[in-house]
Amino acid sequence: MSDSLPVDGIVTFAEGLPGFESQRAFVVVASSEMAPFTILRGVGADGPSFVTIDPRLVDPAYPTTLDRVDLARLKAAGDEPLLWLAIIAAREDGSFTANLRAPVVINPGAMCGIQIVAVESPYRVDHPLPMV
Repeated sequence: MSDSLPVDGIVTFAEGLPGFESQRAFVVVASSEMAPFTILRGVGADGPSFVTIDPRLVDPAYPTTLDRVDLARLKAAGDEPLLWLAIIAAREDGSFTANLRAPVVINPGAMCGIQIVAVESPYRVDHPLPMV
C-alpha cells in the first residue's frame, strides 16, 4: 500500500459505517502478500470485512484533505498523517470497482476512523479499478 501507516490495534468508528452502524470496532489487516490491498475487518464473530485500497493508487490526483468538522470527528489537528482507504466491490462480470465517493479515513494516532459520504463529488461509488 502506498504511503501506508501502521495501524496496530482496534480502530473505533464512533458512528459505525453506513449500513453497518452497529459495528464500531475494526482492525486493519495488511501484509506484503496482499499489497496493495488491505482488509478492514469488523471485530467479533459476525463482523463484516471489506477489501480496501489507498484511493491514490486508483487516482493519483485523489484529494486527501478534510474540513474541520471531519478533522474533529477524527480527533485530528490536521497535520498528522491519516490512512485513506477506498472499499473494493466485485462485480458479476469479474471486474472490480472502488468506492471513491465515500472513503474511509483513519487517524492511527487516535485509533479512530470515519467514512466520509460526499453528497456532491466528481467520484463514483463504482469507479472501475484498473489492474494493480
